[in-house]
Amino acid sequence: MKLLLTGATGFLGHEVLRQALDDDGIERVTALTRRPVGMAHAKLQEVVITDFLDYSTLDLRDCDACIWSLGVSQFQITEEQYVRITLDYTMAAARALFAANPHARFCFVSGRSADPQEKKGALYARIKGRTERQLEAWSESVFVFRPGYIRPTARSGPRKDLARLFAPIGTVMSMMGKDLSVDCDKLASCLLDVAKHGADRHLLVNSDIRDWKAA
Repeated sequence: MKLLLTGATGFLGHEVLRQALDDDGIERVTALTRRPVGMAHAKLQEVVITDFLDYSTLDLRDCDACIWSLGVSQFQITEEQYVRITLDYTMAAARALFAANPHARFCFVSGRSADPQEKKGALYARIKGRTERQLEAWSESVFVFRPGYIRPTARSGPRKDLARLFAPIGTVMSMMGKDLSVDCDKLASCLLDVAKHGADRHLLVNSDIRDWKAA
């Protein structure tokens, strides 16, 4: 299997990359990134790009799946920038991938509060939900993941973004129920398993991810 990955320099994406490189069932990982990932591996192909709206120079015909974990906090940028990164970048990649390989799988990391009906007031909920809706209308090979708080573990290492401040709360949340948080390495494992084998549902909420059993 040949995997396309975004967000490899981020918290979740880096854990996905680490597990993918250790997976004998994955032949190649193509990481689309703005800056070097910072590691060397025989299976890793880095593609540094400046425009996540343009895939005309990439040959995606042999990509079997994409894990889209590229994201940014709505509080760090303007609304226009957030829509471009969350919605426009994602849809441009999905269209390019499915045009090259209609049978590929596209795994989109959304969020627990995403609202496809866009009735919630939060920008995050509306734009993540809009992206889900447009992706699902585009192809039946789309799988949406809605994790809650993504907890750091000994394997994944600590978070480096602002959400690191909530790590102690995330531990408490994990004991309150299966809908609120998930370990980073568990989410990465679930993403990779669905990318490789698909799933019997196209929407996986936090509890589904926590209960996921790899094929």
